[in-house]
Order: sequence, then structure tokens, then C-alpha cells
Amino acid sequence: MNCSHLFLVRQQMRVSHKELGQFCDRLREYLKTVSDLRHCFHVTAVRLPDGATFVVYQFWESEEEWKSHLQSVCCKGFQHVKVDTLTEPEIISTLCIPAAWCTVGGK
Repeated sequence: MNCSHLFLVRQQMRVSHKELGQFCDRLREYLKTVSDLRHCFHVTAVRLPDGATFVVYQFWESEEEWKSHLQSVCCKGFQHVKVDTLTEPEIISTLCIPAAWCTVGGK
């Protein structure tokens, strides 16, 4: 990684209890696909204690790379499952952070 900043994307989603299985299956696929992308430094998901709220964190090399990802088949497919499974609109927030804050393996 040769950039001085990363673009952090935080997506919070509340899922219908009856749709949890479908959502979790698609979320796992999405995370695996995104983790293999060259311009995504890191992606992870957290399930909150209520059991139905998930937060996905993605660290992109730039805002442009994230916006390009939004047009991908992978992202559009995950967007469709969110339309079918969420109980309310997702909350998306973004932030540009110093790349030095993110290290791998203590480097």
C-alpha cells in the first residue's frame, strides 16, 4: 500500500429476523469477494448484541476505488439482498483516515 490515507466506509444494517439466514449467507460471500479485491485494504463485519444489526467496515485505497466498487456485480448483488432483508434503510458513513493508523502484522 503506497497511499497516505485510506477511505473508511461504515455500513450499518438491521436485518429482519426471518431473513437472517439469507442475509448472513450473502454477507459471507460479499466479505470473501471484497477481501480479495486489490484496492480494498481490509473488510470486516460485526454482528451487534441484538443479533439482527450488522456493521460492515471497509478500508479502501481511495474514495474513487470505493465508488468504482459500487458499480461492481458483487456490490450490486449484495445491494439486492439488502433490499429484500433489511427492516430499515442502511446507515452509511465515510471517513478519510491516515493509512499509518492501519497496520498489518505489527508492521
